[in-house]
Amino acid sequence: MVLLLENTASYPVYDLAIMAIGAVKIPLNSMLTAADIGDIVRRTEPTVAVVSPALDHLATQIDPACRQIDGLVLPPGSAWVEPPAIGAVGPDDLAFVGFTGGTTGKPKGIVHHQSPMVLNMFAHIMEAGIGRDEHMLLTTPLPHAAGFLGAAGLLRGAHIQIAASFDAATVLDTMDRDGITWTFAVPTMIYRMLDVAVATGTRPSALRTIQYGAAPISPERLRQAMDVFGPVFQQLYAQTECPNFATVLSKQDHVRALDEPALLSSCGKATLMCEVAIIDDDGNELGPGEVGEVALDSPYVMTAYWQDPERYAERFAGRWMRTGDVGRMDAEGFVTLVDRANDMIVSGGMNVYSVEVENVISAYPDVAQVAVVGVPHDDWGEAVHAVVVARDGLDREAFGAYCRDNLAAYKRPKSVDYVDDLPVTVYGKVDKKALRAPFWADTERNVG
Repeated sequence: MVLLLENTASYPVYDLAIMAIGAVKIPLNSMLTAADIGDIVRRTEPTVAVVSPALDHLATQIDPACRQIDGLVLPPGSAWVEPPAIGAVGPDDLAFVGFTGGTTGKPKGIVHHQSPMVLNMFAHIMEAGIGRDEHMLLTTPLPHAAGFLGAAGLLRGAHIQIAASFDAATVLDTMDRDGITWTFAVPTMIYRMLDVAVATGTRPSALRTIQYGAAPISPERLRQAMDVFGPVFQQLYAQTECPNFATVLSKQDHVRALDEPALLSSCGKATLMCEVAIIDDDGNELGPGEVGEVALDSPYVMTAYWQDPERYAERFAGRWMRTGDVGRMDAEGFVTLVDRANDMIVSGGMNVYSVEVENVISAYPDVAQVAVVGVPHDDWGEAVHAVVVARDGLDREAFGAYCRDNLAAYKRPKSVDYVDDLPVTVYGKVDKKALRAPFWADTERNVG
């Protein structure tokens, strides 16, 4: 069952209904283009799609070949289309297929089955610190981490409020007025709330947890944020392949970081149901301080890539799932990310695969060659930056319009350099490290 809904109360209703009947959930981000949505629908052939009226323009733009859907439900006010009869749900039945940007330019489907998803829900309840009396505010897209966290909150018995979109002043007023105790954010959002709080004096008195992820918070901003909001911060690190909780930098760790700011470079220690190792290219575990690939082992790591067994096999080294992130672990078990083995950019909490953006830009007639990299950004952690070798006659304004029409907002280049040629390695490949180096020269990490 496809869910194409904005942040409304309808989302958790359908989410819980899917769990109850044992259907397979395919959540789609409303920021995807119609082409991306069409590709996913064609590949998964869902029997039912739930589409918000506000997003019907995306559904109607899907290629007619995708209309293999038995029913299209438009809440509210539309008739429910019964899904196929489903019997008892078994632990090995399919539960969830989440699509992310693809390293080859095509969204990849990450498959999870029922039993791992149950364990993953327990992990969310335990690691996110969600209490029975929690009053949670969700402002980030529900097809991503917020949806998992919201479901965990409801199963725990918490009260959930959902914001249609994020506005720092509105969120702070809501927190203060409604006694919000728990929220999830990315650092960009924390910075904006902090600026508004300092300017207006708004202090949400009931707030006791701000869970954040996707990027570290800067030491200077953390000190300021803790002065304003208190010791409420907890960072999570994971991937869709191992949803949301592989490591946690706890509230106590953030307090400790006031005296040891280097600790903020870490994404924390392994969670209760996840083991973490640093491995070399052959899958051997490395010692404290040695740099290698971050690897995970958990009962809720993915069980397959949708229709791509070869890629799935490539992700594993024995029992370890390779993350594609390069890092190190100290003697205490704190993991620090230092680079990415793949070309993923994390901008404002959203994953952007550079190859996906390059494929779109390369299709523009007046672009001879392009490379896309992530560059540091104070608010977003990383911003998408394109380096373009243009053919004669490229109209930059028209090129910008093309990017706006063909790339989701978070995938569009926020800056473009026009060059005569791209640097290459000794093997003739585009040297992205050389392209990134000037931007990251004054930082200790190569990721935001």
